[in-house]
Amino acid sequence: MRLLATAKETSNAFAVIGTGGTFDNPIGFHYHREAHDVFLCIKGTINIWANDSARSLGPGDFASVPPNTIHQYQIASSHTEFLGLIIPGGWEEFFRFIGEPFSGPLFPTHDSRSPFEVLIPKLIAATEKFDMIPVRDKESFDPQPWDGTESLLPGKCENGGYFLKADTGPKFVVGGTIVRPLATRKESDGKFSIYSVEGSELHHGKGLEKTTFKFEKTHHVMQVVEGLLSVIVDGKESVVGTMETIFIPAGTEWRCAAKSVAVKYYVFANGGGIGEILTETGSPFQWAVVPEAGDVTVWDTKKLEGLQKELEFVII
Repeated sequence: MRLLATAKETSNAFAVIGTGGTFDNPIGFHYHREAHDVFLCIKGTINIWANDSARSLGPGDFASVPPNTIHQYQIASSHTEFLGLIIPGGWEEFFRFIGEPFSGPLFPTHDSRSPFEVLIPKLIAATEKFDMIPVRDKESFDPQPWDGTESLLPGKCENGGYFLKADTGPKFVVGGTIVRPLATRKESDGKFSIYSVEGSELHHGKGLEKTTFKFEKTHHVMQVVEGLLSVIVDGKESVVGTMETIFIPAGTEWRCAAKSVAVKYYVFANGGGIGEILTETGSPFQWAVVPEAGDVTVWDTKKLEGLQKELEFVII
């Protein structure tokens, strides 16, 4: 487990965590009174239970688990990687409390210690210190097949959450950039948003790549999963590669652009952030991949200016 951004960096707004592992048992049913969990599969397979629903998530599949939803997860392949966002920030300290430092390249593969001796005592102590309430009397059940209902955002935050199949749901194009919301402010009670963004340096300058933003209160975390992304923060460029993360604090001046023929990354923010800007200034898009030159669209510059007050940003 890797802490990619914590409450210390985001002023307690949220935390982003990367988790990797191999075949294991479910962690056990529990719920949180305040914390909102999400699970975004990057590699392999992870099983997610939420109340009476369960799905096996593959790369790009997503699950949102609001507070008071009884849930558990299970790593279900030889090498699984997934991202999680925790709202509010601070609950990630639970993992420091029950875990221990690890210096290997991925994750332990042959820990023969008994969890009843090493882990269970820490978990018992953690339930008293953190927002985690075990539900020991709920019986487990097998994940259910995807039935086609997991292709729409619910438009609200409610107990039980939702699953979203990879590459489904609404898509928008801004210049040559595709943006797809996984969770908007509507699905998070206004607390956060998560977007998938894809682009190409072949379309540089046709969208918002040359626009510099300054968000008053919104922090951003970007996780690249394919290609290269150029991010310029307060005049300094960083090129973020595959499975690398960049944290952009509120109050900084920044812009980003594809630095390779194809790039895909996920954007986490406490609020609508750049993801909501892209969807609001873009237009609906039907194709699955970054558009060809002839399909690049004009974006709404007046709408961009009109969003500044609502999303609390200025254009530099």
